[in-house]
Amino acid sequence: MVYPGQLHYSQFKAKTLKRPIDEPGRKLRVVCVGAGISGLTTIVRFNEHLGKDVDIQVYEKNEDVGGVWLENRYPGVACDIPAPCFAFLFEDNPNWSSYYAGGKEINQYIKRVATKYRLQKYVKFQHWVEQAQWDETRGTWKLNVHDRTTDTHIQDEADILILAWGMLNNWVFPNVPGLHSFRGEYMHTAAYDENFDPAGKTVALVGGGSTGVQVLPHMQKAARKVHHYMRSQNWIAPVGFGANELEARGALSEGNFSYPETERQKWFHDPESYHHYRRQIEDGIMAYMAESGLTYGSEEQMMMEKNFRGHMIKMLETKPQVLKTLLPDFPPGCRRLVPGPGYLEAVVQDNVEWIPEQIERVTEEGILTVDGKEHKCDAIVWATGFVCRFDVIGRDGITWNQVMDPEPESYLGSFVDKMPNCFLYFGPNCAPGAGNAYLCAETECELMISCVKKMLREKIKSICVKSERVKQYTAHVDEYLKKTIFGQPCRSWFKRGNPTGRNIAYYPGNSLNLMFAQRNPRWEDFEYTYLDELEGNPMCWLANGYTVADYDGSSRTMYLDPVNIDYPPVPESEPEQNHSLTNGHKVDKVAAIGMFQTPS
Repeated sequence: MVYPGQLHYSQFKAKTLKRPIDEPGRKLRVVCVGAGISGLTTIVRFNEHLGKDVDIQVYEKNEDVGGVWLENRYPGVACDIPAPCFAFLFEDNPNWSSYYAGGKEINQYIKRVATKYRLQKYVKFQHWVEQAQWDETRGTWKLNVHDRTTDTHIQDEADILILAWGMLNNWVFPNVPGLHSFRGEYMHTAAYDENFDPAGKTVALVGGGSTGVQVLPHMQKAARKVHHYMRSQNWIAPVGFGANELEARGALSEGNFSYPETERQKWFHDPESYHHYRRQIEDGIMAYMAESGLTYGSEEQMMMEKNFRGHMIKMLETKPQVLKTLLPDFPPGCRRLVPGPGYLEAVVQDNVEWIPEQIERVTEEGILTVDGKEHKCDAIVWATGFVCRFDVIGRDGITWNQVMDPEPESYLGSFVDKMPNCFLYFGPNCAPGAGNAYLCAETECELMISCVKKMLREKIKSICVKSERVKQYTAHVDEYLKKTIFGQPCRSWFKRGNPTGRNIAYYPGNSLNLMFAQRNPRWEDFEYTYLDELEGNPMCWLANGYTVADYDGSSRTMYLDPVNIDYPPVPESEPEQNHSLTNGHKVDKVAAIGMFQTPS
């Protein structure tokens, strides 16, 4: 039947493919950039769930796996999330040496996982991707890769491009005049020279974010003098995330503790007990920043701020000038919380000079601040700055920088406007205020796999998030964060240095909310192009009317395998009742039935 204005079916082309519906008819080449936590998760899960239907190639600019945990080797580098929670979901580590693990130990764990699952064979090390450009006609990404082992350039082509490059992986010196004119040693914390010896030297430490806070306690003990340049206000948390376990073990004042060998041996021989312990700690992390704690002005949020303020006032009572410039006028969490064991203790030491003035330029002998004073030093450690790694040119010639400036936007942190067949880990507004980073990587990977399965199943050439949905997601994020601690005015890289700017980092909810969203994709939020073989009719994905099981000898009744049957629960039998309650009176059951019978 055709109602007025409707086309007749005969006006549409239809082609019957000569293969079963579940035979993709192609293998997708997946190129992933980065072999850190996210990149390794990609190799494991894509092979597990897509197998022979994909060909995976990972390009890593470093000489080994590990990403940020391989690169960062500065003094004091550690994770402020309890070690039991900072692990792949599929690979518990009962052998952590301490509650908060150091960077070197974390990197060793990552390497063990890569070796166990034989992931290195999918990675080309010291290969720097310099450009990725979308080819609309072919529906692929053209890649220019610099092989630093041979100093040659190679061209690659990918059906799927995954950016697992990390938010804090491509370091850069700040744009300070004269920076490279300094005659002494200078380095970025992300490229720290482990042979550098600060003993007997005056060292300038620039930056007081999470990295600078970790470096200072170690530098203060080793150097003759430390010039600490810190312009921004920042909350220094009295304890780290997961402090309940510190309190339970009497380690609050120390800020960390080592696991006894007996306990580690017990966990090694009883993995279930360790997994239970991990869940216990992780549950505490999830509860630490519950809704009441994230909501600005709530009783719990104000109590947290009061405790943090009291802690900083007490620790800095001998140096009120430091307290004056460091103590924030915004709520804890507006900038990333910085648990800093030993930091405030180091700041008040006699060999630490606090310098809150803005840097004007670097001289041959030190740093000149805007007040006209030159602070001479022997070495400079820059704890600042990361940027986008390489040129990405998407649909219609739109570049990555165009969609990321001045305020980066994405969809669920994983999809970017004008970037078809491109998936991103930990993109804008993907970081939950509470939860597990590994869980985020896992669920982002699940969403990517769901997209690739859809592409293979439905003969899709390209998938790209709708521009309108990116804007709508960003609008929702902005409105949600306004009422939280993350949306209050403060100077932070979360807001690109603009105190009243939009928060580009946080997700509008916790990691469980993000997990639910990523496991239930809204396919209507995407635009698709289809393979030429469908000849413009997406419904031809139904193929030749059969499945692979009709040809390869496998079972045609797999739906009767117990694992595939959704068995409903059987209701428990109810005890026989002799009476029913009607209008508050007990009546005979037969009589009660008769009361409600329709008259004949």
